[in-house]
Amino acid sequence: MIGKWAMSQFAAAVMVCSLVTPAQAGDSFRKAGDVLQIALPVAAMVCAARKHNLAPAAWRFVGQEVAVEVSKHALGNASINQRPNGNSYGFPSGHTAAAFYGASYLSRQCLHSSGGKILAFGLATVVGASRVHANSHTVGQVIAGALVGVAFDRVKVTFEDKRVHVGVRYEF
Repeated sequence: MIGKWAMSQFAAAVMVCSLVTPAQAGDSFRKAGDVLQIALPVAAMVCAARKHNLAPAAWRFVGQEVAVEVSKHALGNASINQRPNGNSYGFPSGHTAAAFYGASYLSRQCLHSSGGKILAFGLATVVGASRVHANSHTVGQVIAGALVGVAFDRVKVTFEDKRVHVGVRYEF
């Protein structure tokens, strides 16, 4: 039941995001990426809230956002950080990291069918492809963003007895 519910919430999130995301000069592929990079993590957070797991999911999402920004600023003018359009701060792709975080969480916690999981990761892949298409990121920057997003969903951090325990969720 949660799978159908999650998909309906995802569809609602996509519609809402498409209404509030400004048009990108007629480039519907880029706009689709802009919408999905918001809709996937929003759907994941709605699912997390429904499962009474919002705080840990939100903190992991915030952590991956911070990691992306720290990386972009720490790398400065390094060649890996240069975007194809000539701008800096490209490594890793933040749009792609957000989308893959959402897809990873949804596939692990909310979507029970293989088709739903494939759809979630397929939509996250559309985000990455839209960034390359828009000349905003290289393929390597997009792959790095995808890895960051999935890693932050799959990393489990717990605090017990004044100790931090870190583990990895490897189920797919």
